[in-house]
Amino acid sequence: MRHLPWTMCTALSLIASPVVWAIPDDDKLAERLATHAPSCGRFEQSRWLADLETQLDSRGHFRQREDGLVWQTTAPVQDRVVLSEDNDDLPLGFQVIAPVFSGLLSGDWQALERHFTIELSGELKDWRARLVPKDVAVGERLTQLLVSGHQQVEQVELEFADGDRLNLTLTPAACENLDDGDPAP
Repeated sequence: MRHLPWTMCTALSLIASPVVWAIPDDDKLAERLATHAPSCGRFEQSRWLADLETQLDSRGHFRQREDGLVWQTTAPVQDRVVLSEDNDDLPLGFQVIAPVFSGLLSGDWQALERHFTIELSGELKDWRARLVPKDVAVGERLTQLLVSGHQQVEQVELEFADGDRLNLTLTPAACENLDDGDPAP
């Protein structure tokens, strides 16, 4: 009976320790994402519009450029937008989200930590992150972001303050294989 507390502590440490040890280090994850950050890729997105109680699906591709992230929707409609904080033509909501996407895709966790509280879980090879806005401007638009991946960001779920949701699946692609009428950088 005297050994029961010690046995319980040992058992609990064996159960809990792998979870604690498995949580990826911010710096290691940031380094991995930066190393494997795709210059270009394809996306599939599903947007839930709470007010209309409907879902819109689309797909396309993206390209990182000096002037921002080019987001090219190819189906069901053609649309192109350059996501950049400096793009005054963007609606305010997109201006707020632009640095978030850049930070996510490039692995710039330091930039993200200025605007979000970040909770990491999983392992370095199969990680998840929950980002909760601490920046008022971002918090007015987003309640949280759920992000996951392996070598790079693969899944992003944005939950908006108005009840809308956006789910993205990202896949790296060679820039020269993207057909958007824009020469590769």
